[in-house]
Amino acid sequence: MIVQALIQAAGSGVRLGLGPKAFVRLDDCTLLERAVRLANRVAASTIVAVPASEIERATALVGAEGVRIIPGCSSRSETTRRLIAEATAPWLLLHDVVHPFVDLDLVERLLGEAARSGAAAPGLPNSEFLYDRSGALLHGPEDVLIGQKPVVFSREAVLAGYAFSPASDGSSDPSLLDILERGGVRTTFVAGRSTNIKITTEDDLLLAKALIEREKA
Repeated sequence: MIVQALIQAAGSGVRLGLGPKAFVRLDDCTLLERAVRLANRVAASTIVAVPASEIERATALVGAEGVRIIPGCSSRSETTRRLIAEATAPWLLLHDVVHPFVDLDLVERLLGEAARSGAAAPGLPNSEFLYDRSGALLHGPEDVLIGQKPVVFSREAVLAGYAFSPASDGSSDPSLLDILERGGVRTTFVAGRSTNIKITTEDDLLLAKALIEREKA
């Protein structure tokens, strides 16, 4: 199974307030370095999308044989589309620097499931009642799954999905799993983890630092 890793690292980090998220430090390294280290353990090569103004900085951190750095786009979905357009391997692993606690065990489970079904992602059951904004109940605990990263999928399937999906004009931000379904592949979920957090706000970063300290204990 030949795998190419695609890393989303083009976020501006406006909500976090510390500049581009790729360069936020967590313990002894940046989120970008942490993501590339994981990718290097499972992928034959890696493509990283960073803000266009930060390519030189990213190259200094993670530039090496087998790692290519490209400029990202203004939206997450368009950056994903650009990464996939640059990919060449039959199997792709889409990761995001804002998920710094993905481990090798999860990735290996995703690779195994994707080989069987065509696409796989981690999913975490909801632990609370979910309501719409009017207060109407939508789902009880454990009724639905919260999707996490990374996602492993067939390049053939995602290209087929994009053939039915015109490039975004910025007014929508389609899910990769929706694109895959348009290409004929429904993503299978494997068990996610509550520690696979997404760093978006200052509180998320504080939680991440606490998890690092727990790892060291």
